[in-house]
Amino acid sequence: MKTQTLALGLLVSLSQWVPVIAQEEAPAASEAIISGPKIGTALTPIRCFGSDEEFDVAEKLGTAPGAILFIHELTRNTAPVINGLDQLATDHSIHGFRSYTIMLSADRTAGEDQAQRVNGSLKLRTPIVLCLDGAEGPGNYALNRNAALTLLFLKDGKVVRCEALTDTGPNDVPKIRQWTEEIVGPLPKGREALLAALPTDADALREFAVDRAVEVQRLQGKLKRLQENNRKRGGRTMNKRPQGPKPNADRPAEKTEDAAKPKRQGKPPEDSELNALLRSFIRQTNDETKANEVYAKITKRAAESDALKGEAVQMFKLMLSFRDRYGIEHAQKLAEGFLKEHAK
Repeated sequence: MKTQTLALGLLVSLSQWVPVIAQEEAPAASEAIISGPKIGTALTPIRCFGSDEEFDVAEKLGTAPGAILFIHELTRNTAPVINGLDQLATDHSIHGFRSYTIMLSADRTAGEDQAQRVNGSLKLRTPIVLCLDGAEGPGNYALNRNAALTLLFLKDGKVVRCEALTDTGPNDVPKIRQWTEEIVGPLPKGREALLAALPTDADALREFAVDRAVEVQRLQGKLKRLQENNRKRGGRTMNKRPQGPKPNADRPAEKTEDAAKPKRQGKPPEDSELNALLRSFIRQTNDETKANEVYAKITKRAAESDALKGEAVQMFKLMLSFRDRYGIEHAQKLAEGFLKEHAK
């Protein structure tokens, strides 16, 4: 009961921060294209790669209610749907609902790089993973490449809904929420309803409570950054004074913008092992423990020769050139320490 009370408290706290998604407009899901298996089809293996491991998405989901989103095209229009499903899975995790977003790519290396970039940009709670069956996906899933996205809803290990999305965008999110609630029901409201909906299994309840705590921390961090940015903007406005011509006023706008961009330093390593370790090290979904583990592997590899050490120096310089995109703060400090010790 104590653990249930803690989980409930975290959930109530979170409800103050999670925004309500508007539902005024109807979605634009296409009915002209068919993509995905038939209703009632049993879930079969989907081999994927993510978080430095290969795994089967079907095995991870088991018989729990959930959704699988296959990405055929990654565009500005598909990104809101990817974000929306990720948020829905977080909201409905109290029901045991889980989701996986799977990128389809003909080239594994290019697909891993793209998934890593997108995960760093979108900052998803459940990062995108790469399908290991190429651009067509698993053969028995009958995915249609003319769709932008294929969305499957699952329950008891079987497909209960299959949607091909083409002209997609933010307006699809309310419809996806409706489909989710058709499977697991609406989110409980009020203390008693929330308490009744909490998982009864101790391990599931503990996992739910941890997920809620992480979500609260993430949203509080985001709020803190927004407040800090507003404070800085407010300070600049109050201290603004009449000034003479700007130093770059007589320069073309394009050159002025280029000058404001961070200067790129270093380069990616040619060594395949260091290259793979770098991609893992700069993920913004890592925690400090993960960063330490990958850093230890990097230093071990770099110590094998002066040439590899030089490549490590260059790759860390490259990483630190783009602090807003590459690595968490702890990883950046580790990179700085390496450069301080080894860079001439």
